[in-house]
Amino acid sequence: MSEEQKKEDPPHRIKVRIESLSDLVFGLALSIGSLEFLSSPARDPVGLGKNLVYFGFSFFILVFTWLGYSRTMAVLPRETESSLYLNLVLLFLTAIEPYLFYVLVTSPTDNDANIASTAYALNVSGLFLVQAALGRLVVTQDKQNKLRNERTLDSVIIARFKGVVLAEIIVAAFFLVSTLPVFWGIQTPLGEARFIFWWSAFVVFFLRRRPKSKVQKTETEPNLTDSVE
Repeated sequence: MSEEQKKEDPPHRIKVRIESLSDLVFGLALSIGSLEFLSSPARDPVGLGKNLVYFGFSFFILVFTWLGYSRTMAVLPRETESSLYLNLVLLFLTAIEPYLFYVLVTSPTDNDANIASTAYALNVSGLFLVQAALGRLVVTQDKQNKLRNERTLDSVIIARFKGVVLAEIIVAAFFLVSTLPVFWGIQTPLGEARFIFWWSAFVVFFLRRRPKSKVQKTETEPNLTDSVE
């Protein structure tokens, strides 16, 4: 083994361990989210429906975050101090998501629900901001590799990451803005305005148009593209 390979091994091992820990935390968060409803089982079809909707929303947030994280780490060229700290922040925010959501859905009073929903919105906003920061690292490191004449990612992948970063920032902004007092206490046919605002944030992802590219891919590039499809 060359001296250069020895120098690259420690960062690689750290990256693998962080990814393994992240998968474990995401899995536990999803499991805890489902166990939370065992303490308040549904007594009728309406209650069962509400529990399923509540769990579905939390599930959607966690899975959406995990998918974005996995795609980012799959193409992140190298582990850096910044990416390590961002990973740790992301894991902390992921770990407390089920707890904050449980506090929200079990709030006994309207004032408690207001406080809990504000805390939850800040948490989700933080999740997407960290995701955006990790995605930005991919773009930045790719530019550095290009300057060093090292292997770079396909332009299609970079364009998609730029679009995803922008979409994640917008979603984070939606949740952050929803913490304003004006969004609490306004009832709509579909429920609290704050909660409707949360759901509408994800329209960004479904309406986002993927960039097109005529760049020809090499034999190894389709695998990279598949990782962010």
